[in-house]
Amino acid sequence: MQRDSIDLGRVKISRLFRLYLIPTLLGMLSICAVTAADGIFVGRGVGSDGLAAVNICIAPTMVMMGITLMLGVGASVVSSIHLANSNVKAARINVTQALAVITVVDAVFLALTLISVDTTAGLLGSSKSLMPLVRDYMPWIFLSCLFQSWCGIGLFVVRLDGSPNYAMWCNIIPGFLNVVLDYLFI
Repeated sequence: MQRDSIDLGRVKISRLFRLYLIPTLLGMLSICAVTAADGIFVGRGVGSDGLAAVNICIAPTMVMMGITLMLGVGASVVSSIHLANSNVKAARINVTQALAVITVVDAVFLALTLISVDTTAGLLGSSKSLMPLVRDYMPWIFLSCLFQSWCGIGLFVVRLDGSPNYAMWCNIIPGFLNVVLDYLFI
């Protein structure tokens, strides 16, 4: 794919808003579609217990994604200020810091929650009957947080680089693949 080549310093703000709104909206809608498709496939393929077990595991990952979004937005804003002042090195340092911080936060999260999956599942409200499914799903769902966090911050950086369409496709293609893989494996 080719870079969108949006000159952020010369484009009018109203046009810039339109150039970023549609790709960002479509990218975010694809993430919502993935969540809905996952729910449909797990509900039909595994049943209500599987869906309940997945939902028990998802709540902490949403907190982690919230932290990721805060770091991504903050890093992109500070980096864009540095880029506007032609300080590329400082912008790169800010992005690196955001990636390092979220990696450490995710590592602490994984260490605290996966030391005892049963305790974590109990704290999240798992019943005894759901515990085997939660025990199966939790490590995989929680481990995916690290990669989702890197992607979340990376998409802010790609948009900051003037490539909102590329960032959109980085959401849509994995979303489509997720639906296909759900169909194959569930």
